[in-house]
Amino acid sequence: MELIIRNARLMDGSQVAIGIDSGNIVAIEPTLAATAETIDAAGGLVIPAFVNGQLHACKSFWRRRLQEQPSAVQHLPRFQAASYVKAAYSEDDVFARVDETMRLAIQNGTCAIRLFGDVDEANGLTALKALLRIREKYSPWMTVQVVAFPQDGVTGAQTTQLMQEAMALGADVVGGIPWIEASQSAQEAHSDLCFTIARQFNKPLHFVCDDTANVNSRTLEHVARQTLAHGWQGRVSATQCAALSFYDDAYAARVIGLVKAAGITIFSNSHVALIATEFDTAVQPWPRGITRVRQLLDAGVPVACGQDDIDNWFYPFGRNDMLEVAQFMAHTGQFAWDGEVNQVLPMVTERPANVLGLTNYGLKRGDEANLVILDAPDWHAAIQFQADKRAVILRGKVVATTRREAKLLL
Repeated sequence: MELIIRNARLMDGSQVAIGIDSGNIVAIEPTLAATAETIDAAGGLVIPAFVNGQLHACKSFWRRRLQEQPSAVQHLPRFQAASYVKAAYSEDDVFARVDETMRLAIQNGTCAIRLFGDVDEANGLTALKALLRIREKYSPWMTVQVVAFPQDGVTGAQTTQLMQEAMALGADVVGGIPWIEASQSAQEAHSDLCFTIARQFNKPLHFVCDDTANVNSRTLEHVARQTLAHGWQGRVSATQCAALSFYDDAYAARVIGLVKAAGITIFSNSHVALIATEFDTAVQPWPRGITRVRQLLDAGVPVACGQDDIDNWFYPFGRNDMLEVAQFMAHTGQFAWDGEVNQVLPMVTERPANVLGLTNYGLKRGDEANLVILDAPDWHAAIQFQADKRAVILRGKVVATTRREAKLLL
């Protein structure tokens, strides 16, 4: 064996030693007599490394680039200012900002990530090419998938061509955001085009749907129907889906049934929904804006979480830490009592891992050794205290450690 984690606490409360060799977990026993490099977990919880199934990576840390713009641009409403920032993108600039987000991901215990890169007439393929370079750089350590994402819609002929070129360059996933189109027919044409490209390149799809309280925004239903029509079950994800919470209960139940039949995984990035979901600003208090997480789970629909955004014009915070994301879901989804907080763990581990198609993922013999040792005795405490990641192990190697020291001087 190359590495042994001793005194590791599992989710069931048992304490074990975990043996790792050639990048894989080879033993999980009460004790191990073998000798190897050793980490003492000291009773800390060991879990599979986190999976971030959605990050709009190219927009990260946009305030730095905004500060380089003329004062008049800096004082524009943020979505108007964003167009100037995107127009100034360079491949090296995007690479540097995303590289910083990747280092945060590793530091915070992430073993796989899905990066969205805007493909549009404002920045062409600049962002996507930078993300492909990021994928190459981090492939020895992580699974990185790149999504070609038409952030501004597909009404322009150039964007359609750019999406085709993005997939030919090697993007892993076809992205879509049909709900932003101006009419229902345009919304349906948007998702139809995405399915056409996905079939052409035999790729999965990831849509952002209905990020609004408008009950007339119904792109999730169309995406589900198209998934069934194209036989793409299990290969489609949809993010946000806030309007689902504002539909009447009967219609919402029908949509959830379609989503279940289509094998769609729903990403509820609840921290972003608290700020970014569109509401009538004249009517207060604003609702929370997250989708029907519990009804989806009760219906057997997989629900996952992603970081979604880091300091961009949709969401101003974020540190690429899925433990922080889990804490938001525990609050907004009210997973708090009688051990319900444990329902959040699969949302940041196994469910997004399934979406990304990870094999040998988990914490059993034979799985790839992608693990996080948390400085907490259980998952509840890990969320409550936002526990340090005492060690992050990716593909059998220790790649990051964190240990904070606090002194109380009374």
